[in-house]
Amino acid sequence: MNNSKQKNGVWLGKMELPELYRLANKKVHVTASLNTGTFGGPYLTRLKGRGMEFAEARPYQPGDDVRHIDWRVTARTGRTHTKLFREERERPVMLVLDQARPMFFGSRQRLKSVQAARFAALLGWRALLRGDRVGGVLFSEKMHREFRPRSDRRHYLRLLSNIMTEHNRVVDSMNQEEWNFENKFLFAEALRRVRHVVQPGSLVYVFSDFYGFEGECRKHLFQLSKQNHVKAYLVIDPLEKEAPSAGRYAMSDGNKTAWINTGNKQTRQIYASTFDDQLKRLAAELRICRVSLEVLSTVDDVSLI
Repeated sequence: MNNSKQKNGVWLGKMELPELYRLANKKVHVTASLNTGTFGGPYLTRLKGRGMEFAEARPYQPGDDVRHIDWRVTARTGRTHTKLFREERERPVMLVLDQARPMFFGSRQRLKSVQAARFAALLGWRALLRGDRVGGVLFSEKMHREFRPRSDRRHYLRLLSNIMTEHNRVVDSMNQEEWNFENKFLFAEALRRVRHVVQPGSLVYVFSDFYGFEGECRKHLFQLSKQNHVKAYLVIDPLEKEAPSAGRYAMSDGNKTAWINTGNKQTRQIYASTFDDQLKRLAAELRICRVSLEVLSTVDDVSLI
């Protein structure tokens, strides 16, 4: 790769993702584990036992340790209560990155695919610095790769290297006019595989433009969210949200071409409202799946997250 292809918003530079370690390190305070031979981390599990963090008080049950009786609650309620504690553990983090062709679009600063890779890499670095294990699932029309969560930095660098390599391969092929957008079941199949890779209690980040989101995807996300915290990032370009300045423009999906006149006020309103309606529908569907949604634009500053 020559220098013209580095950090230009189209190709991913060789060190573009690894260098985000410095940015992540500025905002993350690494907490060292006090127990040798055990995994430590900043997350509190839902498992309740003899941990270090108080969780709640509940009515005493036969077999409970009498040393954990909460005498204040017992005196206030007139009924014996015992203390429960949460155990502090590390949390596996899984980065799910959509590298299908619709993600390779951008009108300002960078492609959606580049922005998704940068944000995913930064979140991964932060998780790794917290002591978490980080893995990933990459998918496109021609590949599917899985990296099980590990706390090894070299393992994470291999994941980032694969993101860069696959991304730049797609850009090169598109420059050779290979425009294939057939991915009807691509997203659903990737999410199905994520369900088999992640461990219960994981934090799952999904980066996509949700171009291929449909019923099967909803089913897999709902199942994922039952035992994991799932957060979706909808990656957009400003041109998808708002029509360009007044004029006649050709728009193509790679197969068909249509013309749009953005000088018409009503056309601009329809353009904007269509995006808003689609965003509201996606947010509503993800809420049903118990998945939180954030919108990530290609012009957003990665240092601000």
